[in-house]
Amino acid sequence: MSNNGRTRRCLIVERHAWETGGRQQQLQFVLKTARDFFGPGNRDRTVTARVHLSPAAREPAFQRTITISREYQNGTRRTNGFPEMGAVPHSFIFFQETGEPNVYDIWWQSDMPIVAARYHEWVQGGNTQHGRGRLSTIVPAPAPRPLDSL
Repeated sequence: MSNNGRTRRCLIVERHAWETGGRQQQLQFVLKTARDFFGPGNRDRTVTARVHLSPAAREPAFQRTITISREYQNGTRRTNGFPEMGAVPHSFIFFQETGEPNVYDIWWQSDMPIVAARYHEWVQGGNTQHGRGRLSTIVPAPAPRPLDSL
């Protein structure tokens, strides 16, 4: 439970190998899950990202203030001000609520088949010229770290 009595959640978003925009420093979200997790896309939202460089790391390696964008006219919503995202490989990225407002623990897992098999309520974004749309889901927190079995 969080400080406000609400059950914490974790947003899981697929990062494609061909991720574009901002020198690959942005992560695009599936609109439905972004809306359900971060709220309406009518304005930019400033959040604190506590970045864990390994799923097993209990303490974040660093913290950064980033922006979850409003919904753009082209129907996208993404992270901004997060240059480290450019170094994140093809993986599932986890945004876990911490219980503090607008503060998220963030990590990624490259073992994509085990993550995809573990959860069942995936939402798929629209296909693009690069391939199929990304997968995204919201699960109860805390998510297992590292996720290494079903």
